[in-house]
Amino acid sequence: MELNCFGLAVLLLIFLNIRRHINRYLLDQKLFLSLIFTTAMILVLDMFMWLFDGMPGILVRIAYLIVTVSYYVLNPLICVLWYFYTDYYINRSKPHLGKVLLPMLAPVFVNLILSVLSTYGNVLFYIDGDNLYHRGRFFLVMPAISFFFLAYTMIYMICNRGKLQRREYVTLLVFPIPPIIGGIIQTRFYGVSLIWICTTISLLIIFINFQNDQLNTDHLTGLYNRRQLDDYLHAKSPSSGAKSIAGIMIDLDSFKAVNDTYGHNSGDQALKYFAEILKNTFRKSDFTARYGGDEFVVIMEVGGKADLEKAIGRLSENVDDFNARKLVPYEIGFSVGYDCYSSSEESSSDFLNHIDSLMYSNKQKTKNG
Repeated sequence: MELNCFGLAVLLLIFLNIRRHINRYLLDQKLFLSLIFTTAMILVLDMFMWLFDGMPGILVRIAYLIVTVSYYVLNPLICVLWYFYTDYYINRSKPHLGKVLLPMLAPVFVNLILSVLSTYGNVLFYIDGDNLYHRGRFFLVMPAISFFFLAYTMIYMICNRGKLQRREYVTLLVFPIPPIIGGIIQTRFYGVSLIWICTTISLLIIFINFQNDQLNTDHLTGLYNRRQLDDYLHAKSPSSGAKSIAGIMIDLDSFKAVNDTYGHNSGDQALKYFAEILKNTFRKSDFTARYGGDEFVVIMEVGGKADLEKAIGRLSENVDDFNARKLVPYEIGFSVGYDCYSSSEESSSDFLNHIDSLMYSNKQKTKNG
């Protein structure tokens, strides 16, 4: 009971942390919330099972049967939800998810039927005359279905690891390990209840290393998003020491032409390529964000404007190297506006508007040759 209450507290903290920022229209975030709610329901049901066990009375028996059936039905369901979450994160395709939906739900439906039949006899479980819970003759069917989904998901991730960044791959691969360990212990030692507190730990790992990042990063490029940029600049003030804060506003040239000529998929790929160039150009300590559309912002500490100009020179060289490799049928070009954030009275929004206007001046000069 104490472990389950601790698990519920952790899940509540995760939910409260993301509920204001989560995009209800993104399927992966809906699935993550489903994982949280389903785990919370199982923890509550597990507590009621402990509470009702051995209590006399026909009403208790009826409530005990309802709770236990619900518990057994949800066990494999959360495992298949984890597969759906992983599948969608890897493929980003609702149609693909729709194709595997019914085949994956078939074992869950079989488990549901066996769970309901258990109320009439010794199948997955049974409640004796003293209202004591016992595992049934076919109890192992339920954990076997659950372990199958966890193992299948891990194999699916390994086979598709090329579609994921290293951090994403490792985080997703680690998720099933705590529940599998807890499930093996719980299945082997009757009366031990560990699997769902282990699942809660896995959800916490996903939230810390993965899901929470989506609130602060741009999904397409992996850079920080506008929200995080505003928070970062709000926390920063012009340095009073030798170093000063500088900003670079970058806009891709002829981006609309890429979309119109080669399609929006090519446009998205161009943004990804340029984001990689930015990552390879600037230091890990520099803050790089997608400002919106085809605009990017870099915030960095510099000793002076000369350091800032050297960084822009490196960016130009890396863009030239990319264009020389002819990976795509178009060339990437960019315009910049940059300055040092030197006035202590200048707000972050004023500073962004300042370098934005410098960037557009640079862009106009480029158009005029």
